[in-house]
Amino acid sequence: MAPCALTVDSLNPKVLALADHLGNAAIARRAQCIQNEIETKPGSHPFDEIIYCNLSNPQSMGQQPNTFFREVLALCDYPHLLERSETNSLFSSDAIAKARKILDLFPWRTTGGYSHCQGTEGLRDVIAAGITSRDGFHCNAEDIFLTDGSAPPIRMMMHLLIRNEKDGILCPIPSHSLYTSSVVLQGATLVPYYLDESRGWGVRMSDLKQQLDGARSKGVNVRGLLVINPGNPTGHVLVEANQREIVEFCRKESLVLLADEVYQENIYIADRKFKSFKKIARSMKFDEGDIFSILLFRFQWVLW
Repeated sequence: MAPCALTVDSLNPKVLALADHLGNAAIARRAQCIQNEIETKPGSHPFDEIIYCNLSNPQSMGQQPNTFFREVLALCDYPHLLERSETNSLFSSDAIAKARKILDLFPWRTTGGYSHCQGTEGLRDVIAAGITSRDGFHCNAEDIFLTDGSAPPIRMMMHLLIRNEKDGILCPIPSHSLYTSSVVLQGATLVPYYLDESRGWGVRMSDLKQQLDGARSKGVNVRGLLVINPGNPTGHVLVEANQREIVEFCRKESLVLLADEVYQENIYIADRKFKSFKKIARSMKFDEGDIFSILLFRFQWVLW
């Protein structure tokens, strides 16, 4: 009999290396086992429900989805509904108006077809205008790439930055496992730096410098610095002074700044306000050429 073509030993070692970075998977598997025991053996545990928090899914805890978003998506994906009289009684007037507005930005007023590799031009124009309004500095629509979620741009940046196993990325601890797993899958070196809880989960620059120098002393070519602001999972918001230190640090050390700002609307600290790294860099008199030679940004914008 011919040997099996696919075994654990024949798997991509980079995939196997992920096991060291996905400790939450073991917790989820254990939770599923307990869930099965609760269902098959009532009374086997001093509780009768498992609440899954590992995927940051509020709906698993009973939060109902926002119907407005789903209505708009349904109308955009099947625009013929807009021509039917019964639609006015099935969908809210706001959703109908928003769907018409969004469809006007698409060629042939339909979704689902192939578009420009950066995303539909009309949508990028609207997003650029929103970023310009938010920051007070011009945003060029040609610098925007639209993706289906947050994972694709993360992988895109890792593909661009990481050339071999000697390259590394500075990643905050704690952070989302998507970043650490992306670095590992690319075969690069994960260079952790630890957020300072005593300073509101801020970045202590002396510690960041120590981690960078330590990695370089081992032959690691550190290419970029990841900053998550507002933080995930900590929920912190960096103060402006700390952001300025980070921008200057990246300039001085020739690092690409990867700013994950996807939770910019989720602020839970009364005396803190979100400021994008783009705004901070521009306020420090970096022009567009400087910004895009040392900084790269990831935003999540929804056209609602």
